[in-house]
Amino acid sequence: MWVDLGITAVAIVSAPLITLWVQKKLETFRKEKQRKLYIFRVLMGTRANITSLDHVQALNMIDIEFCKEKKIRDLWNMYRDHLNSYPQNQNEQDEKNWEEKRVDYLTDLLHGISEYLNYDFDKVILKKGAYSPRAHGWLDLEHKLIRKGLVELLNGDKSIKVNLLNQEQLKKPEAGK
Repeated sequence: MWVDLGITAVAIVSAPLITLWVQKKLETFRKEKQRKLYIFRVLMGTRANITSLDHVQALNMIDIEFCKEKKIRDLWNMYRDHLNSYPQNQNEQDEKNWEEKRVDYLTDLLHGISEYLNYDFDKVILKKGAYSPRAHGWLDLEHKLIRKGLVELLNGDKSIKVNLLNQEQLKKPEAGK
């Protein structure tokens, strides 16, 4: 009888503690999965704009959030190594080859993360499924040209053309005359 009473007392005391412990473990697991899912969502949403701040920050969080997933860390390490080996000689063919490999490495990384998170994406969708309007490309090019021109101007490599006008040229013709 005392043994039964002792077992019952231990069960009554330990059951809520075990429940709290399990609940805490589940909450931790859910938070970890949400952070990993956030990284994947950002990378998927910005895969056509790899220079966006959000994309770069999501890549840099992989080391922290996927620290226990060796396959994903290895894919990220290969991609990061490639990103850091941009061709310095500005040879057009080298840049084209580098960009093709960059896309392949990013696709492999996204595929690895999608598998880990139980998404069923094939590599073709990951590689070619992003939408990016032409206007975004034009805007990016215009911004690059403006920044390049401004830097050249500030460095003294370019100048601004100035036309001086006399008083007669500044006067506007009056309407009706």
